[in-house]
Amino acid sequence: MLSLDLSPRPTAGQEARQFLDERLREQLSEDLLADLMVVVTELVNNSVQHGPDAPIQLRVAITDDGGVHGEVEDQGNDADIAIRDRSRGLGGGGLGLLIVDSLTDRWAVSEGSTVVRFELSVAA
Repeated sequence: MLSLDLSPRPTAGQEARQFLDERLREQLSEDLLADLMVVVTELVNNSVQHGPDAPIQLRVAITDDGGVHGEVEDQGNDADIAIRDRSRGLGGGGLGLLIVDSLTDRWAVSEGSTVVRFELSVAA
C-alpha cells in the first residue's frame, strides 16, 4: 500500500498526483491512472477546503484484479459536509463528489469520521 501525508495547502492535490504518477505509471493503464488522479485530487482538495488545518493522509493500493482502492483522511471529526454534498446532487454546490461518484465503482464516508474510501476497477 502506498501512503502519503500531505499538508493542507492548495498544492496538496498536485503533490498527490505527482506521487501517484511516479509510483503507479508502470502498473496501471493510462485510463485507470487518469481516473485515480482525478478522484484523489477531488478528495484531497475537499479535505483542504473543508477539513481542519491538519495533515491529510492518502492511502492507495492495487487490488488483486488490477483495480485500485484507497482512502483520503483528514483530521476532522465529522463527515457531515461530504454526506450533505453527496445527497444534494448537481444543484447543491461543488461538483467534486459528483465527479468522484461518476468515476468510482464505489465510494463511502466512514460514519463519524473524515475517511473517504473509494474503489476503481479495471474497465471491461
